Amino acid sequence: MVKVNREDDFKKNAIFHGPRFDVYAEDDQGIIYDFEMQNEDQHDLAERISIYQGNLSRQALYAGQPFKKRKRTVVFFICDHDPYGLDWPSYTLKVELVGCPNFSVDNKETNVIVNLKTAVSQLTQAQREMVAYFNDGIVSGAFSRKLAAAVAAVKADAIRGGIYMTIEEYAALKSAYAQESERIKTITGLAALDMSRAQIIEFLKTNMDLSEEEAQAAYDNAMAAHA
Repeated sequence: MVKVNREDDFKKNAIFHGPRFDVYAEDDQGIIYDFEMQNEDQHDLAERISIYQGNLSRQALYAGQPFKKRKRTVVFFICDHDPYGLDWPSYTLKVELVGCPNFSVDNKETNVIVNLKTAVSQLTQAQREMVAYFNDGIVSGAFSRKLAAAVAAVKADAIRGGIYMTIEEYAALKSAYAQESERIKTITGLAALDMSRAQIIEFLKTNMDLSEEEAQAAYDNAMAAHA
């Protein structure tokens, strides 16, 4: 990889949804990658992938270049569940010509879902090592040693180490982000209805089970973020 960024943020627009990439990378052939961890099945994986692909595509072609020069973009979702219930180790989503399923349509977008809960018996050695490492932290061979070394390098980095987290920590943080986002939407929505600060704080205490101090802080933070 010639460039790797953790937590690359594309949330620049206050109206349209923009993703926060877990790991954004580009290799020496110009292929752009996004790696995501999905700990909880929210039944919206296809829609999520399309949004991440859309934002990768914004960087896949420079202004003035012909469309044939579009860089290939690859989105990986590593899931702690089987999203389609087929017990496949991975799923690849592609565009097809309706009525001609064997006709390949290559728009230079590749989408791969990795199923960490698949039956180990059907996996290659490298896949077994990856699943064991992500599920249980077990290093069992050459591939997982490289994977563990890469994680150790991130943890040892003074800057990146501060944002390194386990899968469990990541899931908890994603949940906190979601709750905070919904709280901000609620507060700014109530403010748009001309409710006063005191009225909104009372609403938060009654409907979101917040203390007086928590409600005040939530209101102030939401309004500051919306300013």
